[in-house]
Amino acid sequence: MNLKTTYRALAAVIGWTALVVQYGQVMVSGEHANLLAASIYYFGYFTILTNILVAFALSAPLLSQRTKLHQFFTKPAVRAAIALYIMVVAVVYHTLLRHLWEPQGLQLATDIAFHSVMPALYLIDWVFFAPKRPMQYKHIPYWVIFPFLYGVFTILRGAVSGVYPYPFLNVTELGIGGVLINMAGFMALYALGGAAFIVLGRKISTPNEKVKP
Repeated sequence: MNLKTTYRALAAVIGWTALVVQYGQVMVSGEHANLLAASIYYFGYFTILTNILVAFALSAPLLSQRTKLHQFFTKPAVRAAIALYIMVVAVVYHTLLRHLWEPQGLQLATDIAFHSVMPALYLIDWVFFAPKRPMQYKHIPYWVIFPFLYGVFTILRGAVSGVYPYPFLNVTELGIGGVLINMAGFMALYALGGAAFIVLGRKISTPNEKVKP
């Protein structure tokens, strides 16, 4: 295996291991009525969903080029979007959420993996190994769809269950107006971040760059 393949394989193992360990912790916590409730809780976090995308993006290039997963996750625009999502996950966690709890043991290990290790590993992969052309500003509206839909889903889920995974999406505490303002701010952050990734991608790639997974 070459350096790129070895790096992605090791990073993918770390990512999938953290996801499985965290899922197991949720299952055995005893805090949820049944498997379905625990799974909804687990997959209700944007951090988890984004880390799943990162794990797929690191794993898919190792598969046959004929597979749909390989073809989708090696697209430059897709890899850049995932880089944007995981960067926002890291920045928001360390600036807004880190002080809200004190994880211990395995929970601390997965916390570090999701919010520090995997963001760093994937951004390194994006900078050094991922193709960055073609990427255009017209991709940005598509990149914000995922976080926008997550926000809408979280509001609807919270209206039914009263559970909000993040304080800035908590309608009970902030009111729907406050949450919509926060969502608008996040959409702007994703749009500006997306533009920054496009500019950076053009700076560190070459005009005649060949698209290689």
